[in-house]
Parts: sequence; C-alpha cells; structure tokens
Amino acid sequence: MARRVRIRRVIDGDSLEVKYAGLFSFLRRPFPVRLYGIDAPELAQPYGQESRKQLETLVRRGGIRMDAMATDRYGRTVGLLYQPRRRGQSVNVEMVRSGMAWWYRRYGGRDLGFPEAEAEAKRRRRGVWKDGDRIRRPWDYRTGLRRARQRRRRIRRALTWMLIVAFAVALAGLALAIMILS
Repeated sequence: MARRVRIRRVIDGDSLEVKYAGLFSFLRRPFPVRLYGIDAPELAQPYGQESRKQLETLVRRGGIRMDAMATDRYGRTVGLLYQPRRRGQSVNVEMVRSGMAWWYRRYGGRDLGFPEAEAEAKRRRRGVWKDGDRIRRPWDYRTGLRRARQRRRRIRRALTWMLIVAFAVALAGLALAIMILS
C-alpha cells in the first residue's frame, strides 16, 4: 500500500530522504530511500548532476506516494514513488524514460514498464543515451572505484612493510657497527 511522503532532500538521481506525511508527521524521523529498479549516474559521473535535478523536478510538486518494496544492505528503504497526477506512473520509470537512469535489471522491475521506458530513452537519445553506450554504467563505475581503493590499500601496505624492513636493516647495521667499534 502506497503511503504519502514528504521529500526532505534529493541526494542523487536514485536516492532521497523522506518522511512519512500525515497526522503526527512532526514526530516521525526522516529516512533514506533508494528508488527501486533504477540506477542513476553517480554525482561525479557525467549526467550525475542532471539526474539529481531531474529527480528534484519530478518530486517537487508534492503529493508523492511511496510503496516500500524492501530494505537494502545499507538499511535504506527501497521504494517506488508515485505522483498522483501521473495516473499510476512511477517516478522511477519516469527517471528511466527521461534517460537520467538505467533500468537496474539485476533487481527486477520488468513488469513495471522499465524495459519500455529504457528502450524509448535509447531510441530518442535522451540523457545518458545522447552519447550512445559510451558513458560508464554506475555499477561499473562503482566497481572501478572499489578496485582503485583496493589497489591503493595494497600499495600502501607494501610501502609500509618496505619501510619497516628498511628500518630494521638500518637498526641491525647500526647495532653491528657499534659492536665492531667497541
């Protein structure tokens, strides 16, 4: 069942912070929501800022309803957002249709209109599809960031060990020199 929510802030093209609306809403705490079935460019990627602005535009007018689907591994609610004036069309699908997000096939949504919306965005070369398939998908981008972080960590660890060994060798050499001179 979809419940009315107030949008506190848009974090990026597929994440926002909301608060349940209605009676005693001032007592409720805001919580993070990840949009179901889509993955938008990260803010540092091309079209990241545009994607965020598109989501802000879609949820700006209020009257937004949210259907909570699950909770992800980071504790965020995964949900479908709806605008009452759009006759049941979800904000999630609109983000894909506008070319500001990819349909995240890994997590489903085939029956919600994501494939058709993505095909339309590709055909009309909207948003991320303007350049064809040249832009990195967000999940590939995040994987690249993780690998680079792991590589830096390995290099840092190796340099630390090299310094420790060099210090130990220098200390042993100093101790040997003291023994020889005494």
